Amino acid sequence: MLFNLLFFIITISVVVVFHELGHYFAARYYNVRVERFSLGFGKVLFKRTDKHGTEWAVSALPLGGYVKPLAEPLAGSSPREAARAISQKTPWQRFVIFGAGPFFSFLLAIIIYSGMKITGTTEPVPYLAQPAPETAAYMAGIKGGDRVLAVNGMDVQGWAEARLALLEPLATGADSTLLLQNPNGATREVSIHFPKVSGTLEGVDLMGQAGLALMAPKPRVANVLDDGAGQQAGLRHGDLVLNAGTHEDISITDLISFIQANPDKTLPLLISRNNTELSLNVTPRAEFNENGQAIGKIGVAFSGQYPTLTVRYGIFESIYLATVQTFDTAWFSLKMLGKMVTGQLSWKNISGPIAIADYAGQSAQVGLDKFIEFIALITVSIGVLNLIPIPGLDGGQMVFCLIEMVRKKALPEQVQEKSLMVGYSLLLFLMIFAFVNDIARVL
Repeated sequence: MLFNLLFFIITISVVVVFHELGHYFAARYYNVRVERFSLGFGKVLFKRTDKHGTEWAVSALPLGGYVKPLAEPLAGSSPREAARAISQKTPWQRFVIFGAGPFFSFLLAIIIYSGMKITGTTEPVPYLAQPAPETAAYMAGIKGGDRVLAVNGMDVQGWAEARLALLEPLATGADSTLLLQNPNGATREVSIHFPKVSGTLEGVDLMGQAGLALMAPKPRVANVLDDGAGQQAGLRHGDLVLNAGTHEDISITDLISFIQANPDKTLPLLISRNNTELSLNVTPRAEFNENGQAIGKIGVAFSGQYPTLTVRYGIFESIYLATVQTFDTAWFSLKMLGKMVTGQLSWKNISGPIAIADYAGQSAQVGLDKFIEFIALITVSIGVLNLIPIPGLDGGQMVFCLIEMVRKKALPEQVQEKSLMVGYSLLLFLMIFAFVNDIARVL
C-alpha cells in the first residue's frame, strides 16, 4: 500500500508540475504576475519568493499542484502593475496561457517516448502463436509462427509496438491489415476483423480474445532432480525439447500439460543437446492432487526464453514517432470517452486515484522503464482531460476566450459564473464516480 502511494505521489507530482509549468511560462511570457506556484495543496510547509514576486511553495497534500496568476488588478496599483493581471490580457493571450498546460502535458509524453526510443527497449520478437478456432486471428488465416512485420502499413519491430498499433482497432472493433512473414520467410498480408467491444474493459485481454498471442518459447531443461523420472530418462540441464509424442515444435505450456495428463505412461521425447538431436523416453510418475486425481511428474523444471530484439531509433525519427504515439494515444482516449458518452462502453472504465496508485505501483515493480512509460500515459490523460470544454477546466476557459474573440466582448459575468458552477458540479460528480469505481474494484 505504501509502495503504491509513494509512486502515485511521484507520478502525480511529475505530471501536474510539468502541466502547471506550461501555464507558468506562458503567463510569464505575456507579463502576467504569477502569485504562487505550489507543489501540493493545503497548508504551505515551505515557501520562497523570487525576484519576480512569485511564491514557490511546497504544501501539505502532495496530490498535484497549481499556479495562481494575479486575477484582477490590486487596489491602488500602478497602471503598469495593473496590466499584469490576467483579466487585462487579450482573449488570445489568455487562450494561450490556458492552452499551455495541456500542451506541456503532451510535451512531457513526447520527451519520455523520445527518450525511450533513442535509448532502446528490449522486446520479444512478435512471433504469433497458433490462434484458437473461431477467433478473429484464426478466421483471418493467421498461423502459428507468423511474424508481424507491419500493422495498417506501419512497420513494427517488437511485440510492444505491435500491441500498441493494434490497441485502437481492437478497442473500437475496426478492421486491420497485418503484414506477416511465415517461418519460411515468405510474406503475405491478411485482413483481420475485430469484433466490437462493450461494457467494461477492466481486466479484459482484447489481444487474447482475438487470438493474438506470442508464440510460447520452446521448453529448455533448467533443473533435473536426483532420482526423478527425468534424470532416469537421461534428461540434462540445457536440453531443448523439440517434440513430445505426436506434438511437434511443442511449447513449454503444452509440454507441461502433456506430461501431467499422462501419468505412468511412456512418452517419447525428441531433444536437442549441443546441436545434436536425441530421442529419449520418459515415464511420468503419478502423484495425486487434493482431488485424488493422478498427475504426471518427471522431476524436471523447464524454462522458456522468448526471442528478443532491441528496438531503437535515431534522434529525429524517435521524436517523430514519439509525437505520433502521443497524439494517437490522446485521440484514442477521446474515442473511448465518446463511446462511454454514447453508451457503447461502460462508465466503469473511468479510473480514479486509487486505481492510478495501484497501476503506478505495479508498473514500478516491473521496472523503471515501465514506470516512466506509465507516467507518459498519465500525462497524456491529464492533457486530454484538461482540453475537454467543461467550465473549470482549461478547455472550458479556452472556449470562453474563443467566444470573446468572436463576439468582440466577453460573455456576461453572470453567464460565466453559472457556467463555472455547472462545470465544477460536473467535475465533482465525475470525481465521486471515479472513487466509487475504484472502491468497487478493490472490493
